[in-house]
Amino acid sequence: MEANIKSYDSDFKSHSHSTFHQLIIPHRGELELEAEQSSGIANIDQVAVITANDTHAFRGRNPNSFTVVDFNFADASYMPELNSLWDRAHNQILFPLDEGLLNLSRFTAIELKDRGLTSLGEQGIKLFLLALAENSNTKENVLPAKLQSALKYIRENHTRNLSSKDIASAACLSVSHLHSLFNNVLGYTPQRFQTRLKLERARQLVLDSTVPLSQIAQEVGYADQSSFNRAYRKIYGQAPGKERSDNRD
Repeated sequence: MEANIKSYDSDFKSHSHSTFHQLIIPHRGELELEAEQSSGIANIDQVAVITANDTHAFRGRNPNSFTVVDFNFADASYMPELNSLWDRAHNQILFPLDEGLLNLSRFTAIELKDRGLTSLGEQGIKLFLLALAENSNTKENVLPAKLQSALKYIRENHTRNLSSKDIASAACLSVSHLHSLFNNVLGYTPQRFQTRLKLERARQLVLDSTVPLSQIAQEVGYADQSSFNRAYRKIYGQAPGKERSDNRD
């Protein structure tokens, strides 16, 4: 197994991997993917799984960062529990992330960034793959159309303070059905998803601009910098000021 933090440029490239399967876990930005049987965008709520010998085209969108894991055949032979995941990925390149998978992805990213691929980080990646395989066996991994509509509406309007009623109306759902879909399929609320999008935007500004942190907090809807710092640290494992400083060292 090999794992690295990678970024992708905006030019389309195409290739296949002959000796390994690949897992792409987004941390910020987006990766557009096109394969023979499936296409879509890997972002903060969808992970990509690319099986060996499947030709695919890809390009990055916006400043981006991903954990990219190359899972070779030797490793795969010791984990037959993942065979169903590789089989499904031939026809479905993207898989939704629930709350548990999001927490695992944050752990592996922090471990990989701070220490490289340690035995602990490798175990975290294997746990992530096992959980993803279990989800693919027990859940319908194509998101319901109305949930997709709700997610799209939140993405396009996340800078506003959206209420559950706003989101439900846009997706032609009742508020109770909206919350039921989010909790049962994704494991989190519409408001939590909106918060993640706001913090994703904030992180781009933290890492790729010189905008003062107090101004960033205000732009993404936080009344004060201390509450922004707490929310940011909870998602990304460190305060925005420290991550900006570390990124520029």
